[in-house]
Amino acid sequence: MKTAGIIVEYNPLHNGHLHHIRETRKKSGCDCLIAVMSGNFTQRGEPAMIDKFTRTRMALENEVDLVIELPFLLTIQSADVFACASISLLNFLQVDELYFGSESGNVEELYKLSEIINSKEYNKLIKTFLKEGNSYPTSSALAVKELSDSTLYNKPNNILGIHYINAVKTLNSKMEIKTIKRIKTDYHDKLTKGTKIQSASAIRKLLKINKDVSKFVPKSVNELLKDRKIIDLEMFYDYLKYKILSSSNNELKNIFGMNEGLENRIKSIKEFTSIEDLIQKVISRRYTNSKLKRTLIHILCQTTKDILNPIEIPYIRILGMNEAGKKYLNSIKKDLSIPLISKVTENIHPYLDTELKVSMLYSLVSDRDVFKEEFHPVIYMHND
Repeated sequence: MKTAGIIVEYNPLHNGHLHHIRETRKKSGCDCLIAVMSGNFTQRGEPAMIDKFTRTRMALENEVDLVIELPFLLTIQSADVFACASISLLNFLQVDELYFGSESGNVEELYKLSEIINSKEYNKLIKTFLKEGNSYPTSSALAVKELSDSTLYNKPNNILGIHYINAVKTLNSKMEIKTIKRIKTDYHDKLTKGTKIQSASAIRKLLKINKDVSKFVPKSVNELLKDRKIIDLEMFYDYLKYKILSSSNNELKNIFGMNEGLENRIKSIKEFTSIEDLIQKVISRRYTNSKLKRTLIHILCQTTKDILNPIEIPYIRILGMNEAGKKYLNSIKKDLSIPLISKVTENIHPYLDTELKVSMLYSLVSDRDVFKEEFHPVIYMHND
């Protein structure tokens, strides 16, 4: 069976994602399309607007055959770690081709940029810009600008794509990398008139104010969203404030993502009226919005540094599949070098125990008992 892989959030799955899925199936001619999907929190350090089990159903109802969970501890990470973890999962699953969406649509140009960020010159420049007090993303962009006249590095999907390319190289994987150009709207676009393809962020904003999004998402997704509570970061304000105020500086220092005295900066803020208020009081050239959000999520979920030392891919956890996905797994499961998990219990692995804790937290603000769903059988969808 030929396989293609995609790395997704589906927050929510919309018409642009459906285009990506269909183009991937068309260009790859795959028998099985595998999606590695983040769980109840996303890479940029925010809760998913709807739980991972609902989003798994969105994928399976829209031509994805197998959905694999990217563990929480590997999701709330910088782009390079997130990309490497995602590619590693697809590599363990022996995926033939990766298809990612990009603003450029030109994989050769992204390969050239990946060579630049692996060069000695780039690493020297990074250190220089970091010493000047810039954040890592800013330093990286400045270093690339010094070494190339390309404008492709300032777009989020292009940057992720470059990290996917680097991960494939690092792993010495045989996986081929392909890209599909994003159409109509960009990653952070506001609502754009005259198109049925909108950015996920624009759709989330509409959902938060109970606006109709049926034009912008597949019919099955619209049904799954009907009468559901939409989750956002501010819903965790009370829980986060308690964690910060009740923790000592030393306890915060042990949280993953805390470095260069960030715990002291956070603890110095005695009053904040919202999570956004806290971020604006802490943000600086060194600490970006996304960096702070990821660190705050690790405080919220009490992710300590020791649990991620070393960072590893310990298992493959199935969230959902259809007949094609099941058939493919049956064909390779004897050759897998890490455990395949379809039934969740406690004490399988620290990463999975953290996943359960995170789902318990997410359930506090969700309209579903997401923690209880962790122990349900894998979502299985029969092909029509």
